[in-house]
Amino acid sequence: MEQYVTVGENNIYVSIKGEGPPIVLIHGTASYHFCWRNIVATLSENYSVYALDLLGYGESDKPVNACYSKEAHAQRVIEVLRKLNLSSVHLIGHSMGGEVSVHVALKAPELVEDLTLIAPDGFRKGVHSFTKYIAKRGLLNGMFKGMLRRPPKPKMMSRMLGLPIETLTPDLLAGWTKPYSDPNMPYIITKTLADDDTGVISSKVCQLSLRVLLIYGTNDKLVPQHVFRAYEKELPNISVEKYEGFGHVLMEECPEKLTESILRFI
Repeated sequence: MEQYVTVGENNIYVSIKGEGPPIVLIHGTASYHFCWRNIVATLSENYSVYALDLLGYGESDKPVNACYSKEAHAQRVIEVLRKLNLSSVHLIGHSMGGEVSVHVALKAPELVEDLTLIAPDGFRKGVHSFTKYIAKRGLLNGMFKGMLRRPPKPKMMSRMLGLPIETLTPDLLAGWTKPYSDPNMPYIITKTLADDDTGVISSKVCQLSLRVLLIYGTNDKLVPQHVFRAYEKELPNISVEKYEGFGHVLMEECPEKLTESILRFI
Protein backbone atom coordinates (compact mmCIF):
# COMPACT_ATOMS: atom_id res chain seq x y z
CA MET A 1 0.00 0.00 0.00
CA GLU A 2 1.18 3.51 -0.82
CA GLN A 3 -0.04 6.82 0.53
CA TYR A 4 0.80 10.49 0.18
CA VAL A 5 0.46 12.69 3.25
CA THR A 6 0.19 16.43 2.70
CA VAL A 7 2.41 18.51 4.98
CA GLY A 8 2.12 22.21 4.34
CA GLU A 9 2.25 22.61 0.57
CA ASN A 10 4.08 19.36 -0.09
CA ASN A 11 3.29 15.65 -0.32
CA ILE A 12 5.26 13.08 1.65
CA TYR A 13 5.30 9.52 0.31
CA VAL A 14 4.72 6.59 2.67
CA SER A 15 4.98 2.89 1.81
CA ILE A 16 2.88 0.75 4.17
CA LYS A 17 3.07 -3.02 4.59
CA GLY A 18 1.77 -5.45 7.20
CA GLU A 19 -0.48 -5.24 10.24
CA GLY A 20 0.30 -4.80 13.91
CA PRO A 21 2.15 -2.27 16.08
CA PRO A 22 3.72 0.47 13.94
CA ILE A 23 7.35 0.54 12.83
CA VAL A 24 8.45 3.75 11.09
CA LEU A 25 11.57 3.76 8.91
CA ILE A 26 13.56 6.93 8.13
CA HIS A 27 16.23 6.72 5.40
CA GLY A 28 19.50 8.63 5.13
CA THR A 29 20.97 11.19 2.74
CA ALA A 30 20.58 10.55 -1.01
CA SER A 31 18.36 7.57 -0.28
CA TYR A 32 14.64 6.68 -0.09
CA HIS A 33 12.31 3.86 0.92
CA PHE A 34 14.11 1.51 -1.50
CA CYS A 35 16.95 1.12 1.02
CA TRP A 36 14.69 -0.83 3.42
CA ARG A 37 13.37 -3.40 0.92
CA ASN A 38 15.50 -6.28 2.29
CA ILE A 39 14.15 -6.01 5.84
CA VAL A 40 10.55 -4.88 5.32
CA ALA A 41 9.19 -8.33 4.42
CA THR A 42 10.29 -9.89 7.71
CA LEU A 43 9.41 -6.88 9.86
CA SER A 44 5.92 -6.70 8.34
CA GLU A 45 5.04 -10.26 9.37
CA ASN A 46 3.97 -8.99 12.80
CA TYR A 47 4.12 -5.20 12.46
CA SER A 48 2.73 -2.41 10.31
CA VAL A 49 5.82 -1.00 8.59
CA TYR A 50 5.76 2.61 7.38
CA ALA A 51 8.72 3.60 5.18
CA LEU A 52 8.76 7.35 4.61
CA ASP A 53 10.48 9.30 1.86
CA LEU A 54 11.73 12.52 3.41
CA LEU A 55 10.95 15.72 1.53
CA GLY A 56 13.27 16.00 -1.45
CA TYR A 57 13.78 12.25 -1.82
CA GLY A 58 12.19 9.25 -3.50
CA GLU A 59 8.52 9.73 -4.36
CA SER A 60 8.02 12.75 -2.09
CA ASP A 61 7.85 16.27 -3.48
CA LYS A 62 11.17 17.98 -4.20
CA PRO A 63 10.80 21.74 -3.74
CA VAL A 64 14.10 23.55 -4.18
CA ASN A 65 13.26 26.32 -1.70
CA ALA A 66 12.18 24.21 1.31
CA CYS A 67 14.21 23.91 4.51
CA TYR A 68 16.27 20.71 4.52
CA SER A 69 17.72 20.80 8.03
CA LYS A 70 17.38 17.66 10.14
CA GLU A 71 15.11 19.53 12.51
CA ALA A 72 12.82 20.54 9.63
CA HIS A 73 12.73 16.96 8.36
CA ALA A 74 11.82 15.82 11.89
CA GLN A 75 8.97 18.29 12.16
CA ARG A 76 7.53 17.00 8.88
CA VAL A 77 7.87 13.40 10.10
CA ILE A 78 5.95 14.34 13.25
CA GLU A 79 3.17 15.86 11.15
CA VAL A 80 3.01 12.71 9.02
CA LEU A 81 2.73 10.51 12.12
CA ARG A 82 -0.05 12.65 13.52
CA LYS A 83 -1.98 12.70 10.24
CA LEU A 84 -1.72 8.91 10.08
CA ASN A 85 -2.92 8.72 13.71
CA LEU A 86 0.22 6.85 14.74
CA SER A 87 1.63 6.80 18.25
CA SER A 88 3.93 4.56 20.29
CA VAL A 89 5.87 3.86 17.10
CA HIS A 90 9.06 1.85 16.92
CA LEU A 91 11.14 4.52 15.18
CA ILE A 92 14.12 3.36 13.12
CA GLY A 93 16.54 5.71 11.37
CA HIS A 94 19.65 5.15 9.26
CA SER A 95 22.55 7.62 8.95
CA MET A 96 21.03 11.11 8.58
CA GLY A 97 17.68 9.46 9.28
CA GLY A 98 19.04 8.43 12.66
CA GLU A 99 19.72 12.03 13.56
CA VAL A 100 16.29 13.02 12.24
CA SER A 101 14.74 10.28 14.40
CA VAL A 102 16.46 11.65 17.51
CA HIS A 103 14.95 15.06 16.73
CA VAL A 104 11.52 13.41 16.42
CA ALA A 105 11.88 11.66 19.78
CA LEU A 106 13.01 14.89 21.45
CA LYS A 107 10.22 16.99 19.94
CA ALA A 108 7.36 14.50 20.28
CA PRO A 109 8.26 11.81 22.85
CA GLU A 110 4.59 10.87 23.17
CA LEU A 111 4.72 9.47 19.62
CA VAL A 112 7.75 7.22 20.07
CA GLU A 113 7.87 3.89 21.93
CA ASP A 114 11.54 3.21 21.30
CA LEU A 115 14.33 4.24 18.97
CA THR A 116 16.68 2.19 16.80
CA LEU A 117 19.63 4.11 15.37
CA ILE A 118 21.50 2.41 12.53
CA ALA A 119 24.88 4.05 11.85
CA PRO A 120 23.43 7.43 12.90
CA ASP A 121 25.09 10.73 12.07
CA GLY A 122 25.41 13.56 14.60
CA PHE A 123 27.81 14.42 17.41
CA ARG A 124 30.25 16.15 15.07
CA LYS A 125 30.76 19.48 13.40
CA GLY A 126 28.56 19.95 10.38
CA VAL A 127 29.17 21.82 7.16
CA HIS A 128 31.91 24.46 7.30
CA SER A 129 30.62 28.02 7.66
CA PHE A 130 32.16 29.10 4.33
CA THR A 131 30.53 26.17 2.51
CA LYS A 132 27.18 27.13 4.05
CA TYR A 133 27.77 30.75 2.99
CA ILE A 134 28.33 29.92 -0.68
CA ALA A 135 25.59 27.28 -0.65
CA LYS A 136 23.06 29.83 0.59
CA ARG A 137 23.94 31.98 -2.41
CA GLY A 138 23.45 29.13 -4.87
CA LEU A 139 27.11 29.12 -5.88
CA LEU A 140 27.37 25.33 -5.70
CA ASN A 141 24.43 24.54 -7.99
CA GLY A 142 26.57 24.38 -11.13
CA MET A 143 29.12 22.08 -9.54
CA PHE A 144 26.48 19.60 -8.41
CA LYS A 145 24.75 19.75 -11.81
CA GLY A 146 28.02 18.70 -13.40
CA MET A 147 28.65 15.96 -10.86
CA LEU A 148 25.18 14.46 -11.30
CA ARG A 149 25.09 14.45 -15.11
CA ARG A 150 26.01 10.78 -14.91
CA PRO A 151 24.99 8.31 -12.21
CA PRO A 152 27.66 7.14 -9.76
CA LYS A 153 29.89 4.40 -11.16
CA PRO A 154 29.61 0.80 -9.93
CA LYS A 155 33.00 1.03 -8.20
CA MET A 156 31.80 3.97 -6.11
CA MET A 157 28.50 2.23 -5.30
CA SER A 158 30.40 -0.90 -4.30
CA ARG A 159 32.39 1.09 -1.74
CA MET A 160 29.32 2.93 -0.48
CA LEU A 161 27.15 -0.17 -0.08
CA GLY A 162 29.91 -2.44 1.20
CA LEU A 163 29.15 -5.05 -1.46
CA PRO A 164 31.48 -6.78 -3.95
CA ILE A 165 31.21 -5.07 -7.32
CA GLU A 166 30.28 -8.36 -9.03
CA THR A 167 27.12 -8.59 -6.89
CA LEU A 168 25.77 -5.22 -8.07
CA THR A 169 22.98 -6.16 -10.47
CA PRO A 170 21.51 -3.60 -12.90
CA ASP A 171 18.32 -3.45 -10.82
CA LEU A 172 20.27 -2.84 -7.62
CA LEU A 173 22.33 -0.07 -9.22
CA ALA A 174 19.23 1.49 -10.77
CA GLY A 175 17.47 1.51 -7.42
CA TRP A 176 20.30 3.09 -5.46
CA THR A 177 21.21 5.68 -8.12
CA LYS A 178 17.63 6.77 -8.84
CA PRO A 179 17.75 9.84 -6.52
CA TYR A 180 20.70 11.28 -8.44
CA SER A 181 18.73 11.46 -11.70
CA ASP A 182 16.11 13.94 -10.48
CA PRO A 183 16.68 17.39 -12.06
CA ASN A 184 16.05 19.11 -8.72
CA MET A 185 18.66 17.05 -6.84
CA PRO A 186 21.61 19.46 -7.41
CA TYR A 187 19.56 22.26 -5.87
CA ILE A 188 18.37 20.07 -2.98
CA ILE A 189 21.96 19.06 -2.18
CA THR A 190 22.99 22.72 -2.18
CA LYS A 191 20.03 23.66 0.03
CA THR A 192 20.82 20.77 2.39
CA LEU A 193 24.34 22.13 2.83
CA ALA A 194 22.98 25.64 3.37
CA ASP A 195 20.51 24.45 6.02
CA ASP A 196 22.86 21.98 7.71
CA ASP A 197 22.37 21.56 11.46
CA THR A 198 24.43 18.41 12.03
CA GLY A 199 25.28 17.93 15.67
CA VAL A 200 22.76 20.29 17.27
CA ILE A 201 21.32 17.31 19.14
CA SER A 202 24.61 16.77 20.98
CA SER A 203 23.57 18.69 24.08
CA LYS A 204 20.00 17.36 24.05
CA VAL A 205 20.16 13.58 23.71
CA CYS A 206 20.71 13.13 27.45
CA GLN A 207 17.06 14.21 27.82
CA LEU A 208 15.87 11.03 26.08
CA SER A 209 14.57 8.52 28.61
CA LEU A 210 13.14 6.04 26.11
CA ARG A 211 14.90 2.80 25.17
CA VAL A 212 17.44 3.17 22.37
CA LEU A 213 19.24 0.55 20.31
CA LEU A 214 22.42 1.66 18.54
CA ILE A 215 23.70 -0.55 15.72
CA TYR A 216 26.82 0.23 13.73
CA GLY A 217 29.57 -1.42 11.72
CA THR A 218 33.16 -1.21 12.88
CA ASN A 219 34.23 -0.67 9.25
CA ASP A 220 31.90 2.30 8.61
CA LYS A 221 33.71 4.71 6.26
CA LEU A 222 31.02 7.40 6.13
CA VAL A 223 30.28 8.17 9.78
CA PRO A 224 33.28 8.31 12.15
CA GLN A 225 33.40 5.80 14.99
CA HIS A 226 33.66 8.61 17.55
CA VAL A 227 30.10 9.62 16.65
CA PHE A 228 28.82 6.20 17.71
CA ARG A 229 30.89 6.28 20.89
CA ALA A 230 29.36 9.66 21.74
CA TYR A 231 25.83 8.28 21.36
CA GLU A 232 26.81 5.35 23.58
CA LYS A 233 28.18 7.70 26.23
CA GLU A 234 25.41 10.32 26.23
CA LEU A 235 22.20 8.33 25.87
CA PRO A 236 21.03 7.17 29.31
CA ASN A 237 19.05 4.07 28.27
CA ILE A 238 21.00 2.61 25.37
CA SER A 239 21.84 -0.88 24.14
CA VAL A 240 24.65 -1.25 21.61
CA GLU A 241 25.35 -3.83 18.92
CA LYS A 242 28.65 -3.53 17.05
CA TYR A 243 28.84 -5.41 13.78
CA GLU A 244 32.50 -6.36 13.42
CA GLY A 245 33.85 -5.82 9.91
CA PHE A 246 30.65 -4.35 8.49
CA GLY A 247 30.26 -0.88 7.01
CA HIS A 248 27.63 1.85 6.75
CA VAL A 249 24.69 0.44 4.76
CA LEU A 250 23.85 -2.53 6.96
CA MET A 251 20.48 -3.03 5.27
CA GLU A 252 22.41 -4.17 2.17
CA GLU A 253 25.38 -5.89 3.79
CA CYS A 254 23.60 -7.99 6.40
CA PRO A 255 19.79 -7.58 6.26
CA GLU A 256 19.01 -10.82 8.13
CA LYS A 257 21.40 -10.00 10.98
CA LEU A 258 20.00 -6.47 11.18
CA THR A 259 16.39 -7.67 11.20
CA GLU A 260 17.15 -10.10 14.01
CA SER A 261 18.70 -7.31 16.09
CA ILE A 262 15.70 -5.04 15.57
CA LEU A 263 13.14 -7.72 16.42
CA ARG A 264 15.00 -8.73 19.57
CA PHE A 265 14.95 -5.11 20.73
CA ILE A 266 11.40 -4.04 19.97
